Amino acid sequence: MKNCQGAAVPGNAELGAVLRELRTARGMTLGTVANQVRCAPSLLSYVESGQRQLHEWLAAKLDEVYGTGGVVVSLLHGTVTMSDSPPFGVPSESDVFVVSLLGGEAMPLSRRELLASLSVGVAGTVLNRRFERAVEALDMTTDPLDHFAATYDGFQVATRSLHPHRLIDGLTGSVAVLDGLRRRAGSKEQSQYHQMQARFAESLSWLSEEAGDLPGAMYWIDRAAQWGQAADWHAMSAYGFVRRSMMVVSFSGDGRRAIDNATTVFSQSQSSPRMRGLAAKQIAFGHALLGDQEASTRALDQAVTLLSKPVQGGDALLGQRSVLTEDLFTIFQTTCDIYLGRGEQAIASLAPRLDSLSSSSARTATITRAKVARAYANIGQPEEAAHHALAALDDIEAVGSQSARAELGRAARTFARWRGRDDMQAVLRRLQVRTA
Repeated sequence: MKNCQGAAVPGNAELGAVLRELRTARGMTLGTVANQVRCAPSLLSYVESGQRQLHEWLAAKLDEVYGTGGVVVSLLHGTVTMSDSPPFGVPSESDVFVVSLLGGEAMPLSRRELLASLSVGVAGTVLNRRFERAVEALDMTTDPLDHFAATYDGFQVATRSLHPHRLIDGLTGSVAVLDGLRRRAGSKEQSQYHQMQARFAESLSWLSEEAGDLPGAMYWIDRAAQWGQAADWHAMSAYGFVRRSMMVVSFSGDGRRAIDNATTVFSQSQSSPRMRGLAAKQIAFGHALLGDQEASTRALDQAVTLLSKPVQGGDALLGQRSVLTEDLFTIFQTTCDIYLGRGEQAIASLAPRLDSLSSSSARTATITRAKVARAYANIGQPEEAAHHALAALDDIEAVGSQSARAELGRAARTFARWRGRDDMQAVLRRLQVRTA
């Protein structure tokens, strides 16, 4: 049994928190897991608290115990200190990254060539040819789709608290392996592989958006729509326009363009009630950004009605799933209120939820705190506005959230009314740096 003797090597607290969530979500104690991976419980405790480094052998064992399909190993490869990661909103320029194959083998791959191959099928470097041969040689003793379903679920846990830059390469590598396996698969399995690729691509689009990378977000939502169409998955095609509307809100706050993108969903005869409901929610946001309260209320009422209908098939796989439905409806309503310049009801609804949201998704809590800061500014309470804005900015550094940064950015003019206050000067300075 391995223990924790020897010099302590500092670990990573954010990765440790994800490992703790994976364990507790399965109802397992430190002792139970330690017994299965054959190490001392204290070692696991130190790793989860960020006091010790996670090693390759332990990451592989934890993947086996948690059934996470190689996610822990992938996160280990992608773990960097925040000082080493790219500045917020700046995608990595490194062309070569490491892909974990099934079974744990790691191989370098050209990012540029891979993205070209996934979009138009063009790739010809030595690295990519070597990677393709390695995928062709994989011994498929278990169902790869089950493996990647577990991988996807593991990454979803990590997205709630880790910075996007720590996750994007791991997800991209999974898409690369999936694409190679799909080419090997029989005709009956092609649709299943395309659907799985679409799910990974949609997550990559969202993470790229949160990282402030608009071209990356657009690239991956285009791949999601492409693979969704190949799988005859109409919901994904419709959801692509919902995602485009969300990106407009995050990157420009252009209400008309947000409405235009979301309205397209209603022109698609095969779009489901859920997809129409998500589109109606975006239309409500767009009208609120334009200051049209009546139109926003009508659209939001339509969204609530549509989203209350039974979910069909693959629809359940799309849309925000990190918080409870009643919280989502509250967030939709208060978001419209904030965009319309209101605050009282938003504060009463959102502020008490911050603690519970933090326990389910640090990312959602960060976005919500930014909205609370804006709500306090709307009603003329600069002290509370600055308090929540500074806390949100601290959280943005950790989780990386373009959505939260955009909420604060849209409030900058309101914050500027109190630029004579030291706390608000600190907010404005940090917002100026992030905007630059």
